[in-house]
Amino acid sequence: MVNNKITAFDWILAIFLGIFGITTLYPFLNMFFISISPMDEVVKSSGLMLFPKEIQFDAYEYVFKFGGLMAPLRNTLFITITGTALNIVMTCMGAYVIAEKEMPGRNFFMTMILITMFYGGGLIPGYLVNRALGLVDSIWVMIIPGAVGAWNLILLRYFFTSVPRSLKEAARIDGASELTILVRIMFPVSLPILATLTLFYAVGHWNVYMTAIIYISDQNLNPLQVAIRKMYEMSIMQVDDNTLPPPVETVRSATVILATLPILMVYPFVQKYFVKGIIVGSLKG
Repeated sequence: MVNNKITAFDWILAIFLGIFGITTLYPFLNMFFISISPMDEVVKSSGLMLFPKEIQFDAYEYVFKFGGLMAPLRNTLFITITGTALNIVMTCMGAYVIAEKEMPGRNFFMTMILITMFYGGGLIPGYLVNRALGLVDSIWVMIIPGAVGAWNLILLRYFFTSVPRSLKEAARIDGASELTILVRIMFPVSLPILATLTLFYAVGHWNVYMTAIIYISDQNLNPLQVAIRKMYEMSIMQVDDNTLPPPVETVRSATVILATLPILMVYPFVQKYFVKGIIVGSLKG
């Protein structure tokens, strides 16, 4: 018989998780409340608001009117969608090959992959390589150099090794090519871990900043994060009374919300796969 009695430990755990959830969620809500509040209310609350007493959207109006965010938003969407798709394709192909025990030089390639996790080539050599490849001042410099994440490849490789070899052997006997096996067999059974890696890659591309700072000088190629930063700096230095911006604090909060909201909107749709992929990946690893 199952004992459904609520114990003191259950109450303590519920209270702890509730406090943890509030402390995790409140900074984001506080940032949102500041972004839609007049500055005098923000000053009175010392920057900590439980709920706005007056709502206004001047900061968001300023961001969209003077921030010039549409082109950077298009750039970031292209980088995120194209980059994530390329990441998943390259990672899957690499993990599938490395997972084959009969592959010649398998241990050597695994060692080379592991080395890249601990030792980088350096900023200047990286710049010289990207310039030689014609990637400087190109939107592809934010996509191609990071086409494969070493840790993600290793994680997927361990997952692939857990798939019964009998499935692949049966497919080969039926005349299936390696590409068919990868697409028709490995992809479906790996959906949870692939969803997890997709989210990891997408968040990384959405937040791209330093790569653009180093390699991009053409303002038309700036991603969203760089444009938001420059727009925020412009709001600080703006002195023309005709285009006087809202207070800096509200503008800063609005930019943080705009940069974070898209990822938060996507996460609920992949949460089921994300949690399952994390659990399965930890067990396989």
